[in-house]
Amino acid sequence: MNILAPRRVICALILVSCLFLTCNAWEWSDFLTTGSIFKSSDTLSMAQVSEMRVRDIKRRLARTHGFDASELGRMLDKKELIHALAFEEHKVRQAENAEFQRQLFIQATIATVLAGALVLFWPLLKHLCEVAHVNFVVYTDRKLLEARRCWELKSFYGSVGVCFMFIVDFLQIWLTVSVILSWVMTSKYFFPVPSLPIRPAAMMGGQVSNGPLARYGLNVGPMVITWGLRFLQGRLETWTGRALSDARRAQTEQSKKQRRENETPEEKEARRAARRARRAAREEEKRKVEAIRQTQSRQEEVDDSAFPEFEDFNQTDKTEPSIDEKRISAATAAESRSKQETIDDSYTAMDELD
Repeated sequence: MNILAPRRVICALILVSCLFLTCNAWEWSDFLTTGSIFKSSDTLSMAQVSEMRVRDIKRRLARTHGFDASELGRMLDKKELIHALAFEEHKVRQAENAEFQRQLFIQATIATVLAGALVLFWPLLKHLCEVAHVNFVVYTDRKLLEARRCWELKSFYGSVGVCFMFIVDFLQIWLTVSVILSWVMTSKYFFPVPSLPIRPAAMMGGQVSNGPLARYGLNVGPMVITWGLRFLQGRLETWTGRALSDARRAQTEQSKKQRRENETPEEKEARRAARRARRAAREEEKRKVEAIRQTQSRQEEVDDSAFPEFEDFNQTDKTEPSIDEKRISAATAAESRSKQETIDDSYTAMDELD
């Protein structure tokens, strides 16, 4: 495991944040709070207050700092008004500085926790990114292959099925992300999941059903929607596959028909001769197999007739086969028959293509 990788990432983040902080165009702290904490203060300094007129000082004390007319009436000297306004402005600056320090401490704490979590869980995050990338590549390749097959086969229904499958996949991802994020946040962009709670305590009856535990339950709405989307996905895949198979069959029949129409009499006679030759070879192979079986059966009869004294001994030792042996022999015979039928069907299909 490369230990320097997370350190390099953290150093790069700190360098980029410092560069952007100096130009004051964008701050990395904007992602940690609702806005920037570096706000310009509109408070007045002692020099600015001294230059103001008495009327302006009284107006600012009344509107900004909440002084009433009786308090302002007791201040007869301008110096008292200046000191009162400067003191109030100083208190506002102190409150703003305290809020600034608090926000800065919160941001530093969050940044420290995130940096520590990044260093601690860097191998896990890297593995998750690799798995997500592989799954994304596999999904995109599969969808591109499906779209390419629909274009090659010119299947309209197949294209519609692929589009609907993509929509269902998007709904599944939306539902999964909404369920995961609903544990830590709320948003109006989450998947609209109905509330279908199941309360086990309410089903028990008695005091338990009337107690505080009856209010707690498990919402099975996401499970029902997930099952419905998966069922719909399976149906769409079956329907799309059938549509592509029908399009493939229609395309094969069309090409076969065009080949037959453009075929010359010599090519047709050569195709028929090749088909007759294949049939003759097949019949010859069957005759050879049957001859070998007959030869083996005659050889067994000759061996039995050559040693008649062992016939009674073999009959006494011969036992009835068990049910499992009968089943195995029947399954073997059925398998051999199915293989022979498959071979015959393949030969017949080749003859039809020719």
